[in-house]
Amino acid sequence: MKFEQTLGLVFFGLTLSAYLILFGLGRKWRREFEARGVTYWQAPKEERVRELLSEVWRPKLIALFYGLAYFANGYMKITFSMWAPLYLMQVRGVNTFDTALFLGLVYVSWQWKMFIGMISDGFPVRFRGNTYRRHPLFVATGVLSIIAILGFVVTDLNAVPVWSVFFPLCLAMTTAGALFDIAADSYAVDVTPPEWHARVLGGVNTFGMAVGGIAASLLSPLIISWMGYRGVFITGGLVGLLAFLFLILKEPKLEAERVFSREAIAFTFTEKSVLIAALLMVGSAIGTRRISNPTGGMFSLVMNEIVGGFTPERAGRISVLVLLSGIPASVIGGIAADRWGHKRIYFIAGLGVIVTGYLWMTLKPGMVTWFIVLAIISNFVERINSGGRMALMADSTPLALSATVFQMYMSFSWVGNIPASIIIGYLLPRNIPLLFGVLSSFTLLPLFLVRYLKPFEAAKAVTV
Repeated sequence: MKFEQTLGLVFFGLTLSAYLILFGLGRKWRREFEARGVTYWQAPKEERVRELLSEVWRPKLIALFYGLAYFANGYMKITFSMWAPLYLMQVRGVNTFDTALFLGLVYVSWQWKMFIGMISDGFPVRFRGNTYRRHPLFVATGVLSIIAILGFVVTDLNAVPVWSVFFPLCLAMTTAGALFDIAADSYAVDVTPPEWHARVLGGVNTFGMAVGGIAASLLSPLIISWMGYRGVFITGGLVGLLAFLFLILKEPKLEAERVFSREAIAFTFTEKSVLIAALLMVGSAIGTRRISNPTGGMFSLVMNEIVGGFTPERAGRISVLVLLSGIPASVIGGIAADRWGHKRIYFIAGLGVIVTGYLWMTLKPGMVTWFIVLAIISNFVERINSGGRMALMADSTPLALSATVFQMYMSFSWVGNIPASIIIGYLLPRNIPLLFGVLSSFTLLPLFLVRYLKPFEAAKAVTV
């Protein structure tokens, strides 16, 4: 087994172990609390959630900033999901399997998200009489982005080893992206009412990611012609500096229901909904969304296999066409899910993901037009499904451990990226129909699980 595969399995084991430890502690403490008559909530939940959010919930402002965070997310993901593999295969001569593995591991920092979320929840920072849980991560994002940018500025990419120099530089920048993502997601969960979950955590994020991805797709070919691939990676890192703007947002007060405590652990990690949500995210990661979406991490590998010999300009145009379909899908999906139910819209769109995934089995090298058509349709359906999934994860997240639990779900999603990268790297050059048949079939798992998913707290999902 290669070192890179071993590293991925190690992080899977660490995430799983952390969950099991918290489950064991929570089970022990919950028994003790229930024996003493201790409960988690002391007031009507719906009323109390409204009180906790009233001082900080500003729909337009929060939506604008959250969309800005995912603009940075989409820009950075296109940078390292599209241009990094093209650079590796076309400039450095790296084979498909190792490139897929590189993509799986360059996002390994996104598997740490649960642990960073735990630190954010459990060790808030006091500054000038105020307590902050999310602002420190925004600061860390900006600082790490600056360090990574400087690393690319002083490095000759064509002369350095791929794994010992180029990989750490990419990892530093994607880690900054992970911190930005953690802070923005956690803040959004902290301040967004349940009836807005699909529109904000499901719709605004996918909308912002699509716009960021389109910007990266349009600008990157121009930057490559002017500065080379190094210019693309530097520009991708610059969007991380947008995190500093988030310091002007107001964080909610740490009332009792928001504090990281034994009660919070006991009445969270013992809930069946938390386990089901984690499994749902793993199942979603091994499906087709990693390869049917330009921001998914593996899209460029499929495009290279089907289109073949394309230039950065052509790759950018294809990416723009596909990402454009995500903009109306984000708006439609968010409004529909909040109006008719997060679970219902997620399930219907999930069926569409399976159908479009099986259509990818018809692809053969050289079928460029059909590839673009399928990618546009698949991205539209997947964005609706993804928005519903994010809303459901917010519904299944308690206020006290919002960063820990929500980021645990996200970590399990990225953990699933490791087996997906291995499957894609092995089957893509050998058997395209079998690849999409296998990945589409995996999508059935989360659709089966979602029927058993219930909101963690009654007031957190009034429209699911």
